Amino acid sequence: MHLGEGVLLAFEGIDGAGKTTQARRLEATLREAGYPILYTREPTAGPTGRRIRDLIATGRGALTPQEEADLFVRDRQEHVTDVILPALARHQVVLLDRYYFSTMAYQGALGLDPEVIRSVNEAFAPRPHLTFILDLPPAAGLARIRGARAIGTDTFEREGYLERVRAIFSGLGGPDVLHLNATEPAGVVAARIQEAAEALLRSRHHR
Repeated sequence: MHLGEGVLLAFEGIDGAGKTTQARRLEATLREAGYPILYTREPTAGPTGRRIRDLIATGRGALTPQEEADLFVRDRQEHVTDVILPALARHQVVLLDRYYFSTMAYQGALGLDPEVIRSVNEAFAPRPHLTFILDLPPAAGLARIRGARAIGTDTFEREGYLERVRAIFSGLGGPDVLHLNATEPAGVVAARIQEAAEALLRSRHHR
């Protein structure tokens, strides 16, 4: 199946909202339908991304919110240049598990201006054709991930902090942003994502 150009779909939401699960489900569905798919995620597996993942696992330490945001931007610049733009040039459907909206929400919840973060990122990062924001109360997200890793007092998963993150995600809008209730069964959420994605792809498919 040939797309007129590449398509970028992003999955966003707080920890535990089901982004990876839903991205992987859509990947399987679209691949079966014959679309050329690339699944990728942020933070990446590159040197900057690994440093960010270490911070997520162990806590922020002495980093300021701006230093954190700068790390995410550096990782994203490499990701955009090395992975995302080449995939779009190959007319692939790129499924992105977290993107700059996460930086807006997570670092915005630490006191940075989300719109400044948006401007810095959109200067080099292509805006997704469609962004799925999975909305979930932080307590539910924490319950989902609690068994997967320890939650300390200085990690990204504090409930009050995630409430602020969720509020920023909830305020993101536009015709290319779809908010989904992640408390619904995963199959119901997946069906809504699939419907929206396939409608977008049909509109861009060379017939």
